[in-house]
Amino acid sequence: MNFLLKVVIYMTVLHGIHLLLDGLDYSTILAPVGVVLFLATVGHFADRWVLPLLGNPLSTLAGGSFMVAVIWGSQFLFPGSHVRFPVALLAGVLLGGVEYRMHRDILGRKERV
Repeated sequence: MNFLLKVVIYMTVLHGIHLLLDGLDYSTILAPVGVVLFLATVGHFADRWVLPLLGNPLSTLAGGSFMVAVIWGSQFLFPGSHVRFPVALLAGVLLGGVEYRMHRDILGRKERV
């Protein structure tokens, strides 16, 4: 469930930023889908392994930084794509906020079990 929720939220945020701001332009629809699937996969496993070790604030900071790097760096993997760094930073901050809330739920669920 965590993976599917990440896919939906990440795609919604990236698509919303693409519609509202200039600077997140991918050359094909496969590019943002690939980025979202990659981030969701890494995030799913990080929630299992990194989150319990580092706690919520550090995990969120590390994950948000990773997301900024992947979103910005994706323009080099997909020819014809253009991602401005401030837009990638905004996407990372927004996704980091979402992750922080999801982490609270995950950690709260583990404490009750």
